[in-house]
Amino acid sequence: MKYFFPALMALVILAGVSLALTPYIAEQFFPASKTTLRTADPERAKQALANWFGTEPANMINVQASSQTSAQGNASWFMFETERAAVEYFIRQNGLTQQDLSTDILQSTFMTQQPPAPWWQPATLERETYFKGTDNSRDIGLIYHAELKKGFLIVRTYQKPAKF
Repeated sequence: MKYFFPALMALVILAGVSLALTPYIAEQFFPASKTTLRTADPERAKQALANWFGTEPANMINVQASSQTSAQGNASWFMFETERAAVEYFIRQNGLTQQDLSTDILQSTFMTQQPPAPWWQPATLERETYFKGTDNSRDIGLIYHAELKKGFLIVRTYQKPAKF
């Protein structure tokens, strides 16, 4: 009995120290701020866009895609060429609204987070409007040039804070 309370006190102190250090040690092995950037397989991206746009994969041309995953959320960038009807279907399906496209909006919506890819150039379409909306906790931004049949799409999903 003489060593019981000192041993119990040592155990409690060690438990407290280990609980205090656990987040720092865990951060070394499982970083919360880890960001991964991937370039998508063009065929898989083409199939995904075809499903979203309600068209055949053969109608999606020159598809490029990248995605980024981080603790804050996910972002996906797409460049594509397709007919206007498929884009109209996508806009209606997702309830996108047409908005004026200023330089500030172009910068904040399409260029703040961008993939390090030379193909991501939405400003080259020289549009005055874009389409935006929110669907199932996803923010969607679309710039499309009907005469060139070319578009740029960005989809962002933000992580919701955990509830305690």
